[in-house]
Amino acid sequence: MKPGLECGVCLLGWVYGRATAQNGSRDIPELFKNILHFISAEITATSNLALLCNRSVDLIYEFVTPESDFWRDFKKGANTNALRLLGPAWDYIEKGETTKKRFERACFLAAAANVAPIGVPSGAFTFPDAAGIMDGRLVPPVVMGGAFEAAQKAKRVFYVTDNAGEVGFDSLLIRILKEMGSKVTLAIKEPAFFEDATTEDAIFFGLDGMADKVVAVDKVFVPGRNATRAEQAFRESDLLVVKGTGNYESLMDEGHGKKAIYLLKIKCNVLARHTGIEKGGFLVRVA
Repeated sequence: MKPGLECGVCLLGWVYGRATAQNGSRDIPELFKNILHFISAEITATSNLALLCNRSVDLIYEFVTPESDFWRDFKKGANTNALRLLGPAWDYIEKGETTKKRFERACFLAAAANVAPIGVPSGAFTFPDAAGIMDGRLVPPVVMGGAFEAAQKAKRVFYVTDNAGEVGFDSLLIRILKEMGSKVTLAIKEPAFFEDATTEDAIFFGLDGMADKVVAVDKVFVPGRNATRAEQAFRESDLLVVKGTGNYESLMDEGHGKKAIYLLKIKCNVLARHTGIEKGGFLVRVA
């Protein structure tokens, strides 16, 4: 996805805010200037936003480490909160009368669990939108573009995860995909990448035993950048399931012609214009 006018400012705030969150919000002026200089020099109308994000994040490691107690404790809380909801979530999915309805319900919850804000999170994720869909207080998103039909035909799914906690809801959709006969490769972040799901988070929800393969990606996955197991799994797949803003920005329009199901919350005006979904709404769409 190509950047809009607001994207440079948003990217600066996203990277810098997450860096300082792990050092008690102490200002790091030199880091701010480094990120600002990089973005102003590199952002163009044809840039891949996810690649810009990755290269911006590389600048922080002179000042803070990739891992911190702040993010470790934050993710532990998000995972615990998600785990409490997974029983009722599966019950909600199971109430779908057909495989298609069960699949779509799993998509609703996977998309609605994409709650990480553009700004720094104020506390561990609690997943109110997923809970609201389950108990009928919120209207589920519309599934667009023949998502079920795409999944039904898929033999090899490359599932690109986003955040800790949220990945628990991904496990429910992966369970359905497996029941439909797909082999699923799960892409997680390694090393740690702020609040995003790592191997530890995948193991917490049993995804290491559920997925056919788990591969590590360094920051946001951008195809064609490295000869890795993730790149190989991506190329061998016939369907992508793509979670979250960063992965949408990486793979939309640059997915090498692969069919993809995008699941995310629309968190900015640029994405609202790009998707046609109002800011604050949820996207469940094949493209």
